[in-house]
Amino acid sequence: MWSISGYKNQKLFLENALKNNKLAHAYLFTGFEKEKKRELAVDFARMILGVSEKEREQFNPDLIIIDQSKMKIEEMRSLISELSLKPFRYQKKVAIIQNFENVTDEASSSILKTLEEPNSSSIIILLSRNQKSLMPTIVSRCQNIYFHSSKQIVAGEVAKSFKEVLKEPLTGRFLSIKEYAEKETEELQALFEDWISTERDSFLSGEVQKYSNLQLLLDSLVGLKQNLNKKLILERLFLGLK
Repeated sequence: MWSISGYKNQKLFLENALKNNKLAHAYLFTGFEKEKKRELAVDFARMILGVSEKEREQFNPDLIIIDQSKMKIEEMRSLISELSLKPFRYQKKVAIIQNFENVTDEASSSILKTLEEPNSSSIIILLSRNQKSLMPTIVSRCQNIYFHSSKQIVAGEVAKSFKEVLKEPLTGRFLSIKEYAEKETEELQALFEDWISTERDSFLSGEVQKYSNLQLLLDSLVGLKQNLNKKLILERLFLGLK
């Protein structure tokens, strides 16, 4: 099913959306793992279409992958026109656009209407390094999924990093806030989700004292998703952990 390892939470989210027939009309995959984002997007597209193992390597007219470094308005219009046509073989068409942060402003604006008034038979997956380089209206019309650095994938490393924070004195935590505040919001969200998973496991194993940390992390994650001040969120979190 999936051709790459890791990204358990992201895969589970996408699998549940497919299983429960709650697919978004557009997805935005962000993060610096360029090739892994692409591979996972292609795997997800094949799952949406229902491509069999025998068909995986065959030419698929309903799976459109655009890898060029900078997409111009003429090329975007051509894609939009193609997506407006009925699928050839499957129930849907899926378009994957790599390097969306490099799409020209005109091309980016031209796809906005398609995102606002989606075709029920097409799904678009945009791949970008981050959200900041994109039009806010584009971001708001996509289901956003962040792919953190592969260094954060190993559970032991995630647990260790969180334990290190817990061991630091308040002065040390306070000094760390600036470093964490400079991270991309999406990266912090992914990090908090990993930390929440770590603390949830501790809580379920009977470590009742972990509940306060778990609640702080959940509140911090909500704050990030609401675009509240990162520095204030981190101060409350780091100085409140026990």
